[in-house]
Amino acid sequence: MTMKWVSAFMLVISLLVTGRAQEKDIEVFEKKEGNKNIVMARNIGKVAYLVTIKIKSTGMDVTPGMNVESVVPAGFMKEMATLVPRPGESWTYGYDVSFTESTGPAPNATSTPLTQTKQQAPTANNTAAENPKTTAAVLSTAPLSTAPLIVYTQAGCGRCSYVKKELTAKGIAYQEVDVNSGSPDATNMWKQLRDGGFTGDSVTMPVVKVNGQLHYNIKDLAGFVNGIKL
Repeated sequence: MTMKWVSAFMLVISLLVTGRAQEKDIEVFEKKEGNKNIVMARNIGKVAYLVTIKIKSTGMDVTPGMNVESVVPAGFMKEMATLVPRPGESWTYGYDVSFTESTGPAPNATSTPLTQTKQQAPTANNTAAENPKTTAAVLSTAPLSTAPLIVYTQAGCGRCSYVKKELTAKGIAYQEVDVNSGSPDATNMWKQLRDGGFTGDSVTMPVVKVNGQLHYNIKDLAGFVNGIKL
């Protein structure tokens, strides 16, 4: 079994796990950072969940441990575990996911607290993934922007670049917020969408807030920009 084959095999497992989780409110997915495989849990629901991940691995170092457990608040995501292949060894891994609604702090399977990390950039240039990372402390203490015009963008989004270019050409001042930055404003955008009845798993970028009102899945960008009144 080659490493390339194992990687492809594990991607299929990951997608199956994610698919099951998305039937509820917890999405489990993986992101790559160099040779690290980071298992993330994201809560797209409206209540906190206690998420448990049991990892089975060979030829890899797993941090913080093979069994991890943590509460993921509504609208948050957390780094659950990091897997690093050992040099010169073939490796495999898989994991089982379970979750239940939480009413309090979760016991941790290790003595090392789990940390949160930035969200992986989505693959579609004009479609944002769900709720980027933030923390409860930042969410409660950092002030939100009061700018009358906020453009929520992401890297590689041609539609986002077009809107910014048109606004600049018209001399309209705006504030840009990267939806993958983990900032309070990015998290608040998703909260406002949910509070307004949005139930989708993705949204066509950019999202634009004009005088406190969110506009998303904008079809006619030119017409929209021309109609902005501050």
